Amino acid sequence: MKLKKLSLFASAIAVAFSITPLAANAQVNSNTNAPQRVSQATPQKPPELKLSEQQINKINQIRSTTRNKIQSVLTEQQRQKIQTDLQAGVNPQQVFASIQFTQQQQSQLQNIMVTSQKEMEGVLTPQQKQTLEKWRASQRSQLQKK
Repeated sequence: MKLKKLSLFASAIAVAFSITPLAANAQVNSNTNAPQRVSQATPQKPPELKLSEQQINKINQIRSTTRNKIQSVLTEQQRQKIQTDLQAGVNPQQVFASIQFTQQQQSQLQNIMVTSQKEMEGVLTPQQKQTLEKWRASQRSQLQKK
């Protein structure tokens, strides 16, 4: 249970540092005709949310603020390791799972991520929230089958 929680925690932080912003994912790839292969271990891409320009800007602002808050919690050594590993192409989940966070850092980072997620969800319309929640339920269902 603790390992699963740590993995989810590492995933949440990795998302904050990923180079592909949520807003871009929500708008791009709607016209791709190439077949997509999804393995059981790979989660499906987030749903098409059809974000407005204003929503995209607000989400990007939240992500930037979140990144800055996360950076302020990390030590210089942790920031260096993360940057080096990400530039080397290491999976962001693996990068953050390999970092030894203190209990205080874990608590602070978790609070930052929860707040960030709530702020981003606050930007969405009720229909967008419903679409996102359906996708999350689908992801949880797939994880439980494993």
